[in-house]
Parts: sequence; C-alpha cells; structure tokens
Amino acid sequence: MQGRLSLISLCIISILIAGCIQPDEQNWGGVGDYQVTGEWFSVELESKIDYYQDGENVTWSVESTTVSESINTFGGNVVGILLEVNYLTEDETANPGLCLGIEGNVADTISATANKGLWSLSQSGTNPGSHVVNLTWHNNSILENVNISGLSEKEIYHQLAFGEESRGTYNISLQVDAEAFDGPTCTHTDEGEDVETIVSLLILDFTITSQGEETQDVTALGAGDGEISLLLFTPWFVAIFALVGYISINKTRFQLDMLLEEDDLETNDDVVVGIIVEEQTTEDGNSLVESYRSRVLTLCALYVAQGIPWGFMTVTFVTYLALEGVGAGKLALLLTLGTLPWSIKFLWGPVIDRFQYREMGRRRPWILAAQTGMVIFLSAILFVPDPASNVLLVSIMFCVYNIFTSLQDVATDALAVDILQPNEIEQVNSYMFTSKSIGGIIGGAGLGSVINILGIKGAIALQIPILVVIMLVPIFMTERPGEKRFPWSESKIIVVDEAREQPNFKTIFTNIKTALNIKAAQLGVLLSLTVSLSFFLIPVLPLLFVRELGWTEEQFNQTKGGVILIVTMLGYLVGGILGKKIGGKATIIYAAIGTALTTTIWGLTEGLWSEGIFMMTVWSVRTFGWAVVMVNTYSLMMKVTWGEVGGTQFTGYMAMMNLSAIIGYQLAEPFASRFDYPTLFVLAAVFETLVVLAVMFIDPDQTRRELGSI
Repeated sequence: MQGRLSLISLCIISILIAGCIQPDEQNWGGVGDYQVTGEWFSVELESKIDYYQDGENVTWSVESTTVSESINTFGGNVVGILLEVNYLTEDETANPGLCLGIEGNVADTISATANKGLWSLSQSGTNPGSHVVNLTWHNNSILENVNISGLSEKEIYHQLAFGEESRGTYNISLQVDAEAFDGPTCTHTDEGEDVETIVSLLILDFTITSQGEETQDVTALGAGDGEISLLLFTPWFVAIFALVGYISINKTRFQLDMLLEEDDLETNDDVVVGIIVEEQTTEDGNSLVESYRSRVLTLCALYVAQGIPWGFMTVTFVTYLALEGVGAGKLALLLTLGTLPWSIKFLWGPVIDRFQYREMGRRRPWILAAQTGMVIFLSAILFVPDPASNVLLVSIMFCVYNIFTSLQDVATDALAVDILQPNEIEQVNSYMFTSKSIGGIIGGAGLGSVINILGIKGAIALQIPILVVIMLVPIFMTERPGEKRFPWSESKIIVVDEAREQPNFKTIFTNIKTALNIKAAQLGVLLSLTVSLSFFLIPVLPLLFVRELGWTEEQFNQTKGGVILIVTMLGYLVGGILGKKIGGKATIIYAAIGTALTTTIWGLTEGLWSEGIFMMTVWSVRTFGWAVVMVNTYSLMMKVTWGEVGGTQFTGYMAMMNLSAIIGYQLAEPFASRFDYPTLFVLAAVFETLVVLAVMFIDPDQTRRELGSI
C-alpha cells in the first residue's frame, strides 16, 4: 500500500508539471498580418593580402568559432558571408625587346567564390579595382515588405533564422587569370597578382511583430519567457517539509536509524576458481588476487579511463557546442545518446558472466576489448569535418563510444567483486569513485583549458594516448597466477574445479526475478528512476553562464570540470561519513531536502547571478548536497541487492539511474523553450524532492532478511 502511495504521488506531480508544459508550436502566432524589423551587424573573420599565381585556384576555409562571442553578442543569427576582394594594381614585367615603356598593361580577371554547404556564390572583376561576393541565405523580401500576410509567425521565422546550420566552416576560393601585353615588337609577362581579401559574417537580429501586439524579440538566447508563480509550488514544498518532519519523528518505523554498513559482507563462493600453477614464474605475487597494490592500481586506472570521456562530453564538448550556437535541444540529444548505453548496460552483466576466456582471466579479456573499442571510436570522431555542424553524427559516434565505455564499467565492477577482499571493498570503492572524478577533472577542466590552444579536435586527439597508456595496466596485469597475458602466450594454469557449475542464462534470469519480487528491490527501481530527473539543468547551465552571464568558455570549463568536480568528491567523502553516523536513508532524505532548498534559493535570487562569487557558492553547495544523496543512494542499492545476482541487479539499478538522467535531459528542450531560468531552477527543486517519496518506504534490511545475506 505504501509503495502504491509513492507511485501515485509521483504520477500526480508528473501530471501537474506536464500540464504546465505546452508544445513549442503553441508559442508561435498563426497565419495573419506581421511586420518584421531587423538590424544588421558584420563580424570580420579574416583579412589578408596574398600573391596568387596565374591560373591557380586557391581554396581555404574560415571558421565561425573564432568569433563566436561576437556573433552571440549581436543575436547569434548568421544569414550570410561577405567576401571583399581588392586588387588595386596591375603589374606586368616587360620582356627583352623593343619596349618603349608606354605600352599599356592588360587587365587581369580575378574570380572569387564563397561557399557554405549548399549555398554558393561567385563573382569576378578586373584589375585595378575590387568586387564583393555577398552570399546570403535568408529571404530578404520579408524584410523589404512593410506588411507580411498569409504566413504564420513560425514560417516567417524559419525564412530568416537558420541556427547551427549557418555556423561552422565557410569555404573561400580565389583565382587570378592573368593577361599580358603582346605587341609585335614588345611583350609583357604577368605571373599573378597581389589580392587583398576580407571575409566577414553577416548577422541579422530581427523581431517579428503581430499587428496590434507588442514586439517580441524572437532571437533571445537561452530559456523561454514563461513563468510559474512560486505560490503554485508553495503547497508542494510545505507538504514535503511536513512529511520529512513526520518521518523524523517516527525514525524506527521508517528505518532512518538503520546503518547501511553495519553488517559484514560475506564472500561469494560462486566466483572462486580452483587453479593449479604448473610452474613458478617471476610474476608470482603480483597478480590481482595476490597483490593489494595491483588491485588498487588496476581498478583506479580503469575508473580514470571512464571519467575522462565523461568529463569531456558533459563539460568541455557541451560548452564548446553551446558557444558555437548549438541550442539546448541538440545539447540534450548529445547527452541523451551519450548516456543511453549506460542505461542499458545491465544487459552486459549476464553476457560477461556467461561467456569467459578463463586462460586470460574471467574479466580482463572483456576489459581489453572494451578499451580497444574506445580508442578506435574516439579516433573516428577526429574525421568528422565540423563537430558543431554535425551534432547528430557526433552524438551517434559518442553513443557507440559509450557502449564500449559502459562495457568496461560492467567488467571492471565484476572484476572488483572477484578480486577484492571483504575488508577492502569500502576503502577501494572510495578510491575508485575518486579516480573517476579525477578522470572527469582531466576531461573537463584539463581538456577545457587547452581547447583554445589545440582546438576541439586537438582536445579529442589528446585523449587517445592517455587511454592507450591506461590500457597498458590491464595488459600487463593478470587476475590470477599463471594466466597468460595475450591469446598467443602459453597458459600455465589448469582449471580443476569451480565452487559451483557456471550458471546458464535461464538460472541467471530466474534469480533476477526472485530478487525483484522483494518490495525493497522494486522501490529501488523507483528511486533509481527518480534520482536524476533534475539533470535537465545540465544542458541549461552552459546557456545561462556562457550566453547570458558572459562567462568565457574557459571559465565555465574550469569551474564545472575543476571546482565542481572537487566539490563532488568532497560530497562523496562527507556523504559516506554521514551515512555511517546517522544512517544512509536519513542522509538521503535530509540531503535531498537541503539540496532542493538550495536550488530554490538559486532560482529566486536572479538579481545576484551577475556576482561570480555568489554563483560559484550556490552551485558548489547544490553540487555538494546532491553528491551526498548519490553516494548514499549507491549504498542503499547495494543493501537491497541479492548476492546471488549481485552484479546484474546492481548494474540494473545503475542503468535505471542513467535512464533517469536521459529522461531529465529530454525534459531540457520543452522546459527551456517554455520557462525562464528562475522557473527552471524551481522545477529542478521539485524533482529533487521526489527522491524523498521514492526512498521513504524502502526497508534496507528486507532483502537480507528474506533472501539471505549479500
């Protein structure tokens, strides 16, 4: 009954919020009479003088990335490229002969072409002189008409605005066709000319006004203009605070005083493999099951490898795309496809348990295969011409890349279960999570700091040697004595027995079904699906900081990928301490309430957003609070997991958390296009309070009582 009450409450709040969301099309005016006014801006990309040989067609490219901040300052709507070509002289050299010096030079033809995707325009002129190639792709007749009838507001808008399609790479070509004086007694030579080229982008900041209505600037960057009064949210927050107060008074009934780590873990004999070492080698004592140092080094290195691409994708690359003019919808698409493999990674659990190559180790072959795939697909991204103009392709490639990353994650967790001693699990896990955060700092703040020097592709390329070096760790480690490092090496082990017969898929799935019949396990799914819904703020924050508040790309990268990740690690550490002291479930509830309160304050203090210290502080406090929630949620999920299917069930919970993040990312576009920034923060706070409803009826000890110890 209590579980159903939680589900009903979640459905009610989801319906209420859904009722506030309207499709984007409803914000547009229908077919009617409109007026369009526009203001033109020009941003210079390049200016140079070069010598061009006769008959040689010279091509080169220019990038909008170099002037992204200026483009955004003027509204961000690029509608054309202006190529000015100046050739003020006509130089010819007289050949030996009867030349008097009064012969006239013959004019040369200078041809220039500007190209952007399917749009192209060529113009030519003769020297001395100049000409202009004015390539535009908007419907200029709309600007020329005083009144526009018969079109909807959306139709007008899409004939004047082209978004990311108009940014990126622009191709320029120039050719000099030289002519020279050719008389009966005198000839000249003309091998080419000096030509000056100036390349500028044309930016149109326009407004569409419906006759009889107030003007609305449709080029406003960032969030929408919709607002939900805080008064509508007040009853919800009052009810949640009252509920937490009631739970706090009845601690025993709601298991708030139960410590998650109070029970000792028992070893799982299912993974014990009996081996006989045929002969002693110099590696004895250094395998993962023998050496604590080797275990820590290997597991931490593998977690660093997982953190680097995640930090790069969610911090550096997302911020780069935002600065390039990519909207919240496409940023959300990148994050969604990048997170998708993590949401279904539980499918890997039964696979890696079922199929093994024992002579190289139970988990190591899967780890090496995953890392090889990571390096290959990361290298493939380098061949995408312009990532900002090919967000869909890059998103798909990141999706495939994260398939291999998620495989490494599952195999690494399974390896940890196999090789860690019971008294090492908590300590080594803290090292592993810290290592992943360090990897995130490298991928976020580290690569974000060098992107201005190396460019986006340089930042991607820099990850490849880092991953290759990390890959050397599992290559030169073995799980158990006598295992071979490579398929072609000689094996020195003989498998003589296993504690139990390796389970088949039918047995694995039967055990999973048994585990999920427990109410606590079912509510664990609900908690996992709830905990990351507020992540819709992730693709919104770079729009707020970079576009609206004027932070530079480097400032945002260093903050989110550096300071914020350090705060996250501190949250993990403090969260673990609090979980032991007051109970993990209580820590989740109180930290969720505190974080929701912080998020609400952030949304209600818009007047302070221009203060960098305030933004850093409130962002850090919110991040710290949610890190406390997350680390105790992981512990709670371990508590409700049955040891017989420990790897698969726990991986399933992690996958549900990633699915929750995907749902959150998908909410970014409808929310950001409809509501202003303060409302977005309050909505995030509402989602954060849902964790209280999801966790309040979970009995952390039910699985152990009914199915046995983990």
